[in-house]
Amino acid sequence: GGSLSLASGAGSTSGGAVSIDGGSGTTSLGGSVTLASGVGVDTSSGGLSISTSNAGTAGVSGGVSLATGSASLGDSGDLALSSGSSASGSGGGITVSVGSGDGVGGDFSVVSGASSAASGGEASIVAGSSSTSSGGSLSLA
Repeated sequence: GGSLSLASGAGSTSGGAVSIDGGSGTTSLGGSVTLASGVGVDTSSGGLSISTSNAGTAGVSGGVSLATGSASLGDSGDLALSSGSSASGSGGGITVSVGSGDGVGGDFSVVSGASSAASGGEASIVAGSSSTSSGGSLSLA
């Protein structure tokens, strides 16, 4: 199929920004935004990469933020990060890696939600089970 490229212009001070937004809904839902790679009918599907560029000779690299919106009435949105299953091979892995540096290495924290009117959220880390072999191990160091 054909390619689609979205790019903003370069600038002598700052480059142009690219923004993709779903439309607002006054009395109903706002518009959704979907980023999806293509299906390979007889082969592999395409990949999806979200990243920032390296910093230049001075400054810091850009950050990446994944967040759901807040809600004043009702629940806020969930954020799910999951890999795919396989019917005849291994399931996809998920790696969370924190950067190293000449100074202090990056921090890693997992924090469950607080509540002012009920119980706080639970946090759990569970190794995978197996119906035909040993379950996965869990190591904290």
